[in-house]
Amino acid sequence: MRMRSKPNFIGLDTSYPTASGESLTRLHLDGAASPLAAETALKAVNTMLPHYSNTHSYVHSSAQISTQAFAWAHSTVLDVLGANAEDYAAIFLGSGTTAAINRVARGLRSARPTRNLVLVSSMEHHANDLPHRQFNNEVIYLPLTGDGAYRGAVDIEQLRELCENNSDDINYIAISSVSNVTGVSNPIKEVCDIAHAHGILVLVDGAQSVAHGPSELSSLDVDFFVFSGHKVYAPMSPGVLVAKKSLLENLTGQDLGGGSVASVDPYNFHFVDDPSAREESGTPNIIGAIALASVLQELEAYGLDTVYQHDLELMNVLKEALESLAHVTVYADPKLSRIGALAFNIKAVDHGLVAAILNDYFAIAVRNECFCAHPYVSSLLKEELWQLDLDHVAEDQHEAFINQKRGMVRVSVSLYNTTEDISRLIQALDQISDNAEHYAQHYKALADGSYRHQTFNLDWKATIGF
Repeated sequence: MRMRSKPNFIGLDTSYPTASGESLTRLHLDGAASPLAAETALKAVNTMLPHYSNTHSYVHSSAQISTQAFAWAHSTVLDVLGANAEDYAAIFLGSGTTAAINRVARGLRSARPTRNLVLVSSMEHHANDLPHRQFNNEVIYLPLTGDGAYRGAVDIEQLRELCENNSDDINYIAISSVSNVTGVSNPIKEVCDIAHAHGILVLVDGAQSVAHGPSELSSLDVDFFVFSGHKVYAPMSPGVLVAKKSLLENLTGQDLGGGSVASVDPYNFHFVDDPSAREESGTPNIIGAIALASVLQELEAYGLDTVYQHDLELMNVLKEALESLAHVTVYADPKLSRIGALAFNIKAVDHGLVAAILNDYFAIAVRNECFCAHPYVSSLLKEELWQLDLDHVAEDQHEAFINQKRGMVRVSVSLYNTTEDISRLIQALDQISDNAEHYAQHYKALADGSYRHQTFNLDWKATIGF
């Protein structure tokens, strides 16, 4: 395939007023939550809408177009993710990664009822933690290498020991390919090899990896792989489950309705043969799936290895720059490279205040708090929180004070970010560190740990023209 230029993105020139009175172009460093949209996604939507119709029909022209384009979206996902179509099926599910993980957790508990133990890595987003606590599962959290604020990836040797000692009881392992907090990668191929040697399945949360490089699911031999389209520059798209067809055959507990069945009578029903259609009852997000597949195809044409190298370069520059700043803690093992995101704190400047100042005075969008990964963030902050001096804080204010400290600032890069963006961020952080008291006097600390500027407030309706 011919190499293409870098994709174009919507919103790179968006500007906002700031507390200093000037208007600045927003710098988007929050891609781990949701990156900006690719123009390709919008183009796909606009291209399809004049022909929009429901799928599962060839009776008229627009139905034919929607049905065939939706099938193309399935095959494109498999192709770009390196999943052999003979072995894997792609399924589009409603609310992103969360819906897909809940589907697998529910189905595997019914499909393998004698195995009630689930191993979950200790760095997971709530979406790949909470679903596994249901259905009478017993959950064991996989320890990470390292200690305290500098923990690393999943400890492979302890994983191996758990699998050897509990091989008959473990149903599956749930693990992220990349942490949404620290950007640390897990050794997925090793995890799969160890698990499969003991008849254990592997569910991988790929929400933080698909947009940052190749996936190669067949080579990894992943059983279930999930991700969200909105994290791959297509905010109108659904979640995706890529699963081995052989496992879908026994994955009971799906939502039932039209589209997934070939025939129904008052006493019985029969599923269609297509494993993707069996899991996509009702009217799917047809347009969103096609938009996502269009973006994935564009990323593949640009070069997924090129995407990865761009990310690696930016993250190395960011990590080294943050580590060079005085009074900054960059969380997770410093020897490890990062993908997409990392989290840090500035000593004596609360995470909520840093994030607020970056937005209000510098138009830099980052995220703070615990990133829907409370147990992981708490484990990294444990020593810092234990050392808090509460003697000078009124007892009824203890919780609010701790909330101001229980969190981090997360910077996450996307394909549209540059080394100049990193320089702009570092310059802003330098100013915040040097002038913390000056900025702090303009803010009120709230009980939930956030900070609100006392005079500056963005009028969202006026800003977008509602």
